[in-house]
Amino acid sequence: RRRAGRMSASAAPVTLVAHAWRMYLAKLGTEPLLTKSVSAGVLSIVSDLLAKGLSNQKLKPSSLFNELTMGLVIRGPLNHWFHMFLDRVVFRKARNQFAPAVVIGKLILDQFVFSPLFISLYFIVNGLMQDQPIAHSVAKIRKTLLSVMLKNWSVWIPANAISYALVPLNLRVLYGNVISIFWTAYLIKQVDGAKVSRTPQTGTTMNGAGKASEIQN
Repeated sequence: RRRAGRMSASAAPVTLVAHAWRMYLAKLGTEPLLTKSVSAGVLSIVSDLLAKGLSNQKLKPSSLFNELTMGLVIRGPLNHWFHMFLDRVVFRKARNQFAPAVVIGKLILDQFVFSPLFISLYFIVNGLMQDQPIAHSVAKIRKTLLSVMLKNWSVWIPANAISYALVPLNLRVLYGNVISIFWTAYLIKQVDGAKVSRTPQTGTTMNGAGKASEIQN
């Protein structure tokens, strides 16, 4: 009886996860956009927690709210619509959505068109949420976009090659959201990395050490 009780207790978490997974798949079928957006919002909070932990920054409720909003309103919906656009508009005539030529075509559009626009939008929206002028965010984008994109390609080209070659359309956003836990944590550090102030004598943007402010990778 004790052994049976221990086996039952150890199986409980697995049963719970399996039940949650079935519920998630059911919601994907009935409310795909809402389901993907909520999961993106929740995982964006996890990204913020990770970023603050890695950089030893104090956790702020406003930061958690901003990331929840970013995932719920922007990341989830945009990724949902983008993947639908690729499969049902751009490559709708493809006989096999997992064919190598189709996968490569999707990767090119994803990484060289969608990703730079999305990352730039992330910087701007995040800046607005922190009451920063758009010009400030645009300056960050000009200074850091190339270095961010190089890191983006090192992560997302192999990750999305797997996604477009193996992952069904309805699960592609969830797959990306899981990978994004670490990628978004990196982006949060990039956005928060340069704390700038304007010196009254010269009007030059400076950091605390008195040098021209730079985004830290």
